[in-house]
Amino acid sequence: MTITVEQIKSIIAGAEETLRLLQNQPEYQAIENNENFITQNELVLADAIQALNEIYQAIEESECDMVNNLPRYQLDT
Repeated sequence: MTITVEQIKSIIAGAEETLRLLQNQPEYQAIENNENFITQNELVLADAIQALNEIYQAIEESECDMVNNLPRYQLDT
């Protein structure tokens, strides 16, 4: 199975949107605000959302770099 860059970006964007929806739910906010909610590295859902956003942006930038680095062909006139 192969996957395209567009599919990868779509999956990342979908995961980010899903986490944003979850983050805004009062039920989830109650969990995260509980004093017993502790992660090993003091992470919260916003950190995961930010990480996905940064990965998406890096893919976008690398695509631009790939396009900009394509050889330029001169047409014979």
